[in-house]
Amino acid sequence: MMLGTGFSKWATQTTKQNRQLLKGGKGGGYQNFDKSYITDQIISRKPLVFKEATPEQLEIFRRRLKVIRKKEIIRKIKAMIISLVIVGMLVFWVFGQ
Repeated sequence: MMLGTGFSKWATQTTKQNRQLLKGGKGGGYQNFDKSYITDQIISRKPLVFKEATPEQLEIFRRRLKVIRKKEIIRKIKAMIISLVIVGMLVFWVFGQ
């Protein structure tokens, strides 16, 4: 890790060199900086179109979410019980003797 004056001097020199690479002519613009990849993405961006869901599709989606949430809650409860058992055994082992 570089600390102190040497690092500061190096950082300043690097910044100046990078600026010199980008400086243009008399206009003061940036010569080598290509913005086309940014503007092309903005121009070619199309608005997102979402299809309308039918009530049957929404009901299927709700049922799937309920099943996923139940499984997640059960998994969390199992993890808590296992951690409590392990912590209890450690406490009993350390302080029970």
